Amino acid sequence: MLNLIMHIFCKNKIYTTESKLFYKIFKWDVGLPTLLSLRKIFYADILFVTGLICFIFVKSKFNFFLYLLFIFLGLLILIFQLREQVKIISYNALGARTPSQIRALQMEDFIRKFVSINGKALGRKEWKAIKKYDIRLYNDLLSNECNHICYYYSLEIAKVIKDSSLLWGAIECPFEEGHIYYAHAVILRNGYIYDSNMRQSDNYKDFIKLYNFKLYKQWNYDEYSKKDFRESERNDFRNWCIKNNVKDFEMF
Repeated sequence: MLNLIMHIFCKNKIYTTESKLFYKIFKWDVGLPTLLSLRKIFYADILFVTGLICFIFVKSKFNFFLYLLFIFLGLLILIFQLREQVKIISYNALGARTPSQIRALQMEDFIRKFVSINGKALGRKEWKAIKKYDIRLYNDLLSNECNHICYYYSLEIAKVIKDSSLLWGAIECPFEEGHIYYAHAVILRNGYIYDSNMRQSDNYKDFIKLYNFKLYKQWNYDEYSKKDFRESERNDFRNWCIKNNVKDFEMF
């Protein structure tokens, strides 16, 4: 379902030849919020279409009013959703969210926490270790607080999960035309990367293929756990980014 949603809504909005990989990797980050925002329309369609098909093709006097009820409920939900869209426009213009949007965000957060915790780079055992080490770090990593702060959170994860490798490099943005690269940091473990921006584990080969990943350096625990690690690498990394036309490296 999420791959279908991605195909319908993202097909003409992405700049990558690896569309199937994009749908696979971005289904939780892009597909899930889209699905949740359209959930009431799907409910309405299912009720209306089911009622209409049964009304036309299933000849049963006993269920006649039930089929009409399905059709009526489908139309009713659709009308309420259209009213909700008007409310969303007015609320969002004021920088607020409607109750329906808040519920959708809560559902998304719940599902994405489950996806994060059951990953192949970081599984339940590793998340328990992170939680035991620093509950605040654990909560940040399972929320949107960690988005766009990969330089910090990837290092913090690697310090706890010591058999991880820390990778700095650059990824090509699939949402922008013209091969635009941005600085990015992830951890690598068991052939899978954990991306704190996306809050999920992905196959490293898929990650390289989708983003045309350019690797700057890879470090093990003995290297990245040294005091002032980021400070010691910062200048060389920034120079590498400038040389390779990579953006958004300033915070590294």
